[in-house]
Amino acid sequence: MIKVLLVDDQKILLEGLAKILAPLPDIEVIGTCTLSELAEEACLRLRPNLVLMDICMEGRTSGIQICERLKATFPSLRIILMTGMQEIAFLDWAKEAGANSFIHKESSGEAFASCIRATMEGAQIYPDICGTPSFGCTDAQLTSRELEILQRICRNMSYEEIAEDLGIKKRTVSFHISNMLVKTGHKNVIGLAVEATEKGYTSIHS
Repeated sequence: MIKVLLVDDQKILLEGLAKILAPLPDIEVIGTCTLSELAEEACLRLRPNLVLMDICMEGRTSGIQICERLKATFPSLRIILMTGMQEIAFLDWAKEAGANSFIHKESSGEAFASCIRATMEGAQIYPDICGTPSFGCTDAQLTSRELEILQRICRNMSYEEIAEDLGIKKRTVSFHISNMLVKTGHKNVIGLAVEATEKGYTSIHS
């Protein structure tokens, strides 16, 4: 029996996943958490074989950070990170944090069950990347550095704050922003930030 702990700040999703997995003879949901900070205590108390956890939750700690902590405390624990956002960077962050697998929330119940079973058998399940982030009327692709800057703009950070956070000069930030506007065809950075927010390319790994 695969004992699963569900961690997500959306109660409706927790209830939905629990109902989907309940009829399966080899998978048992032994607990749920709506706060990422409670996941470690729940693992100590319930001893799950696998944690299925949202990558972005309300609270002080992200799923990425909790994943790293859980892996350090429970080396044999399997962790599947999930998200409803289409941010490609999440895949790399999940791997760096030690997540065994990754799944999108819009996946079918069958896909969730298959991912859980395969992960418990030692497989690493990550969705294929069908493309790279593109923006503007030109479908321009941004570099990793440009995405880092754009993500911080979406968080209302000033050019000075971005420069300090990334360890670069303010004029370098301005250069990248100007280059992004030229590439995407946006007239100003606000329009570009709005598009990035709508597409979900706004989270920062910290």
